[in-house]
Amino acid sequence: MNYVIFDLEWNGCYSCRTKTNINEIIEFGAVKLNEDLEIIDKYQMLVRPEISKRLNSSVKSLTSLSIEQLEHGAPFNYVYNKFKKFCGNSILMTWSTSDIVSLVSNVEYHLRQKRIGFMTKYADLQMYCHDMLGITSSNALGLQPAAEILGIDSDEIQHHRALGDSILSVMCFRKLYHRNIFETYIENAAAPDFYEKLEFHPVNIYDPDSKYIDKSVMFFNCNVCGARAEIVGEWEVKNKQLMTVCHCSRCGNDFRPKILFRQKYDGVSYTKKIVNAV
Repeated sequence: MNYVIFDLEWNGCYSCRTKTNINEIIEFGAVKLNEDLEIIDKYQMLVRPEISKRLNSSVKSLTSLSIEQLEHGAPFNYVYNKFKKFCGNSILMTWSTSDIVSLVSNVEYHLRQKRIGFMTKYADLQMYCHDMLGITSSNALGLQPAAEILGIDSDEIQHHRALGDSILSVMCFRKLYHRNIFETYIENAAAPDFYEKLEFHPVNIYDPDSKYIDKSVMFFNCNVCGARAEIVGEWEVKNKQLMTVCHCSRCGNDFRPKILFRQKYDGVSYTKKIVNAV
């Protein structure tokens, strides 16, 4: 089984036809890997804009692309069909689901299809790397910050271009790859709820009395002796997480823990961390 890691560049615009905002794809970039994570093929094509002939200033600045360059690109249908052939039956991966969501919306706009028909397996590489690095923050880990954490020299990579970001994603993936662990992140894209889950936006829960929170997990062990500590402070929201004060009656240690509850498509997850001593 091969892997395809791809990245898209897009231009946010308004469609008069659908009366909605859409991230119009302007560039495809992808790298194909074999089972040994060796690069066996690359794909890159510019897409000629059809929805908007004006690029946002931020897009121009980040990508260094111009509307004149994009006018020499190919129509979306052509680029998409070439990409489909390039991927074959590979497992598709992106850094976060935003590229997949944008691809779905562009396929629906241009092809009147609500699904990426050739995609059977998918993995969110950002989520995988985030978890493998043990990051508990609710903030999404960006590709370049991840590369810096992993000690990857990306000076020669063309950032904010589809192929360059795909290659950088490959470098991060290789650093953290464990076959058995990664396989648990591969999703069945043919599952009935795959696209519903894909479009669901996780939210943090800040209310300690929320009915969606499992109160039985709201406890902390002392970071000094390991005994169950008593919550002696009021719950408060700081940095998008719930924080309080705990006291350990065994050793007398006082400390500040925090807990993050996050509502996901398939339930509420939580992470705990002791911030510091009081």
